[in-house]
Amino acid sequence: MVRIVYGGGKGTAEINQDLDWVPGGAEEGDWFGEALATVDHNEDGYTDLVVGTPSEDLGTAPDAGVVDVFYGAAGGIGTGAKKGVHFEQGTGTGAMAASAGENGDRMGHAVAAGRTAAGEPYLVIGVPGETLGSVAKAGSAFYVRGATNVAVHQDKPDVPGNAEANDRFGTSVAGNAHHIAIGNPDEAIGTLADSGGVAVFKHGGADGVPTPLFGLDQDLDTVSGAAEAGDEFGASLSLVEYRPSGAATATDSFLAVGSPGEALDVDGAEKTDAGRVVTFRITAAGAFSEVDALWQGTAGDTLSGTAETGDRFGEKVTAVNTAPRATSTVSTLRVAVGIPGEAVGTAAGAGAVQTFPLLGAAGDSDVWIEAGNPAGLPGTPGAGQHVGRSITFTGTNLYVGMPYGPALGAVHVLPWPNVSGGTKAAVTTHKPGTGGLPPTGGRFGYAAK
Repeated sequence: MVRIVYGGGKGTAEINQDLDWVPGGAEEGDWFGEALATVDHNEDGYTDLVVGTPSEDLGTAPDAGVVDVFYGAAGGIGTGAKKGVHFEQGTGTGAMAASAGENGDRMGHAVAAGRTAAGEPYLVIGVPGETLGSVAKAGSAFYVRGATNVAVHQDKPDVPGNAEANDRFGTSVAGNAHHIAIGNPDEAIGTLADSGGVAVFKHGGADGVPTPLFGLDQDLDTVSGAAEAGDEFGASLSLVEYRPSGAATATDSFLAVGSPGEALDVDGAEKTDAGRVVTFRITAAGAFSEVDALWQGTAGDTLSGTAETGDRFGEKVTAVNTAPRATSTVSTLRVAVGIPGEAVGTAAGAGAVQTFPLLGAAGDSDVWIEAGNPAGLPGTPGAGQHVGRSITFTGTNLYVGMPYGPALGAVHVLPWPNVSGGTKAAVTTHKPGTGGLPPTGGRFGYAAK
């Protein structure tokens, strides 16, 4: 289920598949709400909620998956005359209607939503288990914008890479006004299994189809590091608009790519699954350049922390531009990185989050966030809490979900000063049993927007 906390003290709401206006029915293992996004999809001035249910069974096809957009209204989501729109393979129009929901497709495993530079709402829906012809779990994504409804995958012309079994293209998706990015962290580079890659597109190609621009992987001379088995480059993605100095608008993008399986050498010892994040600038013309490579203890940026086996730095990334209409600066562009495997003291897998500026030296104002530290996560570190698996930046706050406890889970809302190096402010906590939320459920905060 999805629980909603409305601003301005307007109460809470709950959406699940037992409601008569929600498609489908609540069934064991559906994972309704595993992925979330927001956008004004029907352009009526109210925010709409995009919900992925990737383990939904369709007929005899288990885990085929579906996606719903629930429309906002004056009285809250689902209170208007039209409740929303439902997406599943084999229905509707376009490429989605031409395909069929199959065993393990997991449509809705990842979702992204936003508006193009022209103001048109769009959706990107990952279907990482999609079989292409006889190629099992090659993966695909659907791009929906107005009347456009197309499939994007590695069997399409000019899309980087080749469709191969178990690539799982569409495991991660991201988008902004200019670009979209689709990750396939299980992509083999040569003989290196699960090395990973990312395909980048721009909006507004012929007939509305996204135009492929380039692919990214660590075998490229223009990307630092080296492609290695198990890197999972592209496991997480985040895109934000970037306005260069002298530009009239935010014409470019910053892309953050998580590679949580990256092994790092620390004082001559290999630390497997330590993880790293690579950031790129994408120009309006479609060229890219690497901006920085981040990992704990990076010598050049003097980042805090130490890379350790199993940290999985970069399993989740979320970036933000707090002033998208202004020329971008060190203080307005920031990325938060989840480190869910981080041990804190003797608490294995307690997890942490680290934030960095996207411009300038990342170590100049990096902020370390763990349970109980001054940045504002309440409580004490606990084994297996995996802080960092659920993080979302907005223009004013960082939302940190703690679905693995303590208790039924929580979402902590950290104000901008807490995550950017300023004077700490009060943290808001949402959890079952407080603020009008029912005292029931589990894994509260698994996804938060």
